[in-house]
Amino acid sequence: MTGLTTRRFGDYFHALWSYSPFAWQQALAERVMENIDRPWPEAIALPTAAGKTACIDIAVFALAAQASRMLSGGIVTAPRRIFFVVDRRIIVDEAYSRAERLARKLANAETGILKQVADALRTVANGKEEGVWQDESPITVHSLRGASYRSDSWASNPLQPTVIASTVDQIGSRLLFRAYGRGFGMWPIFAGLTANDSLILLDEAHCAQPFFETLQAIQLYRKWGTAPLHRSFHPVALSATPPPGLEDIFEDDSEQETDPDHPLGRRQMARKSTLLEKIEIANGRNATRHFAKALAEKAENLVKKSRNQNSGINPAVVIFVNRVATARAVRDCLSKSHKGEVTLLTGRMRGIDKASVIATFDKLQLASNASGKRKLDEPHFVVSTQTLEVGADLDFDVLVTECAAFDSLRQRFGRLNRMGRPIEACAAILLRGDQKDNDPVYGSAIVNTFDWLNKKFAETGILDFGIAHLQPPDREQLQELNSPIRQAPVMLPAHLDCFAQTSPAPEPSPEVSLFLHGPRETWPDVQVCWRVDPSEDSLQLCPPVTSEMLPVRVGIFQRWLKGDQVEDTSSDLEGDANADETSEIETEFVTNFSVFLWKKSSSSAGLQHIAHPNLLSPGDVVIIDAENADESKYEKFQCLGELPDFQETPVEIDVSQQSYLESRAKVLLRLHDGLISLWPQSESRQLARELLHQIELGESDPDTQLCLVRRMLDVLVKDSGDCDQFAWLHVIAKQLRAEANSRAFLQNLQHIGENDVILIGRRLIREYTRQAETFNDEDDQNSSGTANRRDQPIPLRTHLPGVEAWARRFALGCGLSEKLVEAVALAGLLHDTGKADPRFQALLNGGRRLPAVNEPLAKSASMKRSRVTLQTVRDNTDYPVGGRHELLSVRLAESAPDLLPDDPLMRELTLYLISSHHGRCRPFAPVVIEDVAPEVRYQLNGHELTWSGPTLLEHLSEGVTRRFWTLIEVYGWWGLAWLEAMLRLADHRRSEWEELFDSSGDDK
Repeated sequence: MTGLTTRRFGDYFHALWSYSPFAWQQALAERVMENIDRPWPEAIALPTAAGKTACIDIAVFALAAQASRMLSGGIVTAPRRIFFVVDRRIIVDEAYSRAERLARKLANAETGILKQVADALRTVANGKEEGVWQDESPITVHSLRGASYRSDSWASNPLQPTVIASTVDQIGSRLLFRAYGRGFGMWPIFAGLTANDSLILLDEAHCAQPFFETLQAIQLYRKWGTAPLHRSFHPVALSATPPPGLEDIFEDDSEQETDPDHPLGRRQMARKSTLLEKIEIANGRNATRHFAKALAEKAENLVKKSRNQNSGINPAVVIFVNRVATARAVRDCLSKSHKGEVTLLTGRMRGIDKASVIATFDKLQLASNASGKRKLDEPHFVVSTQTLEVGADLDFDVLVTECAAFDSLRQRFGRLNRMGRPIEACAAILLRGDQKDNDPVYGSAIVNTFDWLNKKFAETGILDFGIAHLQPPDREQLQELNSPIRQAPVMLPAHLDCFAQTSPAPEPSPEVSLFLHGPRETWPDVQVCWRVDPSEDSLQLCPPVTSEMLPVRVGIFQRWLKGDQVEDTSSDLEGDANADETSEIETEFVTNFSVFLWKKSSSSAGLQHIAHPNLLSPGDVVIIDAENADESKYEKFQCLGELPDFQETPVEIDVSQQSYLESRAKVLLRLHDGLISLWPQSESRQLARELLHQIELGESDPDTQLCLVRRMLDVLVKDSGDCDQFAWLHVIAKQLRAEANSRAFLQNLQHIGENDVILIGRRLIREYTRQAETFNDEDDQNSSGTANRRDQPIPLRTHLPGVEAWARRFALGCGLSEKLVEAVALAGLLHDTGKADPRFQALLNGGRRLPAVNEPLAKSASMKRSRVTLQTVRDNTDYPVGGRHELLSVRLAESAPDLLPDDPLMRELTLYLISSHHGRCRPFAPVVIEDVAPEVRYQLNGHELTWSGPTLLEHLSEGVTRRFWTLIEVYGWWGLAWLEAMLRLADHRRSEWEELFDSSGDDK
């Protein structure tokens, strides 16, 4: 490990990518590794196509080089979590894909520099001695975006080196204790991890000025506190035009970008001949249709020109537009007139569909090869909104774009002959005839830019958008051409005091979006998903996840419900203002679809029929019944977003089973006629229906039923194995068949309605655990339930020391002081003692009161029942409504003062960590109404812990709130959250281990 010096960076880089680093990449690596006080600059000023994603490679190498510090008792100061952030609704996948390849090569390395780097990273991940690893991954890679699988596996281990590709909204909301799409219980964990041991690379930061200002404020406020923890936090702007006011800016001072024989020089000096045209007919009611037709015709004309200039090679063509509705109209025009492939990519797609679209890019060879030649049978058109504008490592031969602000155009042209191939690239910029100077996204910049380009063309007779050939005007004039710059509000300590209060969150509370996008008018979405014959029970067993959800503007969906024709005039920028405002609708909706509102965790949880469009609110999850979705109904669904084309057979619009597999790393197979009919044509359909019939009538004995299940799964495995369309079904059937080896498997058959059964797999599928959410602790059902091999209960006597060990490992590996390590570890030992309450033990035993001599449990399969069943059991045990075992754990810990630390501050920290280990008590303890409570006793390491009666910790005089604010003053807003994350993630990982192993230690 000691050999990982800056001199070896080039060897490492070449081993990864088979070419040497650019001069600026080597220079930045030297700075990062040798500048102890300020390793990362405030900004890295490089043009598009300069290879900025290599910053990830540099950060990974710098972290590996510090592993030797751990072996000598030092602290790793290089960031463990590397965030690559882009301000777009759907993050482009280039950074994620590059990091995936990097991680794969490191994990598979057996010799050489890559093996050396991988082993160093494994040491960092384990937090222990060199070579003492438990199958640690050198580095894990994750995507975090609004339309991704709802996975927060990136936040599972504070020691693990990790790369996260994300959007501003997702990372920004987590930094500010308000993680979008997640319950309040997880907010502190995300805040602690994103603000400590982290590097945030903000790509094209000039597009996200408000967020960068917020990052700078957070960097300042992290130092507040009487004893801040001093963990690394480096926000870095990546942009050809860094935000104003920065002093430490890294630039390429080599001559490579002007050398025509160097790859970087070829990219910078490539010529991009461009036409300008205003489409006067694009005006009035049919403006979008006329403009889309003009864009499509211009693209086809340039295809002919490109073929003539490039020896008949079929080109790859990209068409950029500013609005979703325009993109759809262009796609429709091309589909009618063009024989080749047309791909539409917008933010109005389900994550699972977008993944399929992106996968076709490699198959179609849209990226350039070494010779610069294409291998396309026909020209391929990609129609896109701003989604491909930033960061996409795609290389097109022809570009047609709607005019936009100057900075956006330069980004778009970065996709044209991106690699500087020896071809004649051609392009066109078109302006709508009705374009105004008050565009909701770009303001007056569109008109100003078009006028400036026209003048430039009039002066020279040529318009070349090549990086080195189109010099922008001076800074003052450039402000009129670029997108309007918004600024974040000044962040004050009072804002952070509000944000840090997560349970309960104060009302009113600061608006997070203001600190991410600045003050602007925004219209949030509802999340729409389709289910065949949705029911309360089916959704409890298989709740919606974001990969199956389609983001739709609230106003658009309201009008769709009403039966109006809808046109999405929004852009694909995060936080975009939109003319389709939400308004009160007087008319009842007339659509003939059954539409429901799904609420999982609230006082009104469940499935609620939507009787009127005005009942919708931003952020709602909407379920549309997709049963019997014929072609005419499907066309109406497609008005809401980009769904797969309807085929001759019914389309699989209900993708819940695929999404469950990706998001949970477990399998689930629903036997419902509307879904069985989508299986491959085989005997499996008949067997499934026969099984449903037998279950409905209760005619067969368990052995006969199990035999029928196995026969069905055998056929399904065989018939789904040879078709990519059914790859997900093959995985599910194969896993269920492996588990169906005894009568006990029949307990996994959940009969949820007439001719409706769900088979649930119990074991985690390891190929999916890296990206899946395998554990969370946001309610007792998850945190106290177990689904290990034999549904064996987990006793407190093994769970508590197990969490203590994980907590100590995390705290030591993160370099905490000895006192803090012991406080965090002790909190792990004491955190669940409140489960010794006999009423809670009855919950864990299905409602049965057991003798006091029985071993108290931490978890049991009884807690994995349906909500309705669990509530009935809860009523029978007299456990109070809203009861919290962590509050009783605090009282039990206080009853054994000799067990707590002698240091008063460490004692307060230990008690606080116990009280907050499920996200509560920040700052108020939940109110639990109970007049009497039984005496609780628990023996722990020779100490008797006792408490009798209600905890009464909801009273302000009991110190919970005072303790929270005292510790904030000491460790800061994010420092305390980071300490909480140590304990809570230790609890998660121990619980996950208990899911993977039974009591005999057999790995599943």
